[in-house]
Amino acid sequence: MEMKRCERGHYYDASIHGSCPYCRDTGDTNKTVAMGAVDVMDVAPTPAVSEERHNVTRPLFAAVQQQNADDGRTVALIQKDLGIDPVVGWLICIDGKEKGRDYRIHSDNNFVGRSEKMDICIRGDETISRENQAVITYDANDKNYYLSPGDGRSIVRVNNKAIFQTVELKAYDRIEIGKTGLLFLPLCGENFEWEKE
Repeated sequence: MEMKRCERGHYYDASIHGSCPYCRDTGDTNKTVAMGAVDVMDVAPTPAVSEERHNVTRPLFAAVQQQNADDGRTVALIQKDLGIDPVVGWLICIDGKEKGRDYRIHSDNNFVGRSEKMDICIRGDETISRENQAVITYDANDKNYYLSPGDGRSIVRVNNKAIFQTVELKAYDRIEIGKTGLLFLPLCGENFEWEKE
């Protein structure tokens, strides 16, 4: 996620929008200030934009859910059905530089690496490839989770066994990528599924 701030102080995800979606709605084109890659949790929420000023009222990240006819982004099946991209599970760092941090897993494929472009970005471990070290998948049809090794240099391990092909993940499986140890916790499955309202 690459956060930027426009001249008027609105924050938006530049990997999704080419310019400020708040100002764009009023036809106002403005310059943006690069913020660098930041975690959504690190950005203080901004109040909704007043209707008088921009003829629109919406919170900071509502624009993420706004879909054009085809804005170039591929969306997950659950996101297409529900209109949101909900969390379906977590990885929790139990060993390594980010010990104690959690990473949200969403439906379909979640690419793992050091890069901010990855769905799951594990910072600070140089033994993890920047992109596509591994892929964690939740298949909503069969309600199972899978881990596949990517094209990274480090060997990916599940419960101390090296994996060289896709394996099914179970609750509390331990995953090792580089020098980082992760614990897998599912949310969706036989006992819970996100449903259409």
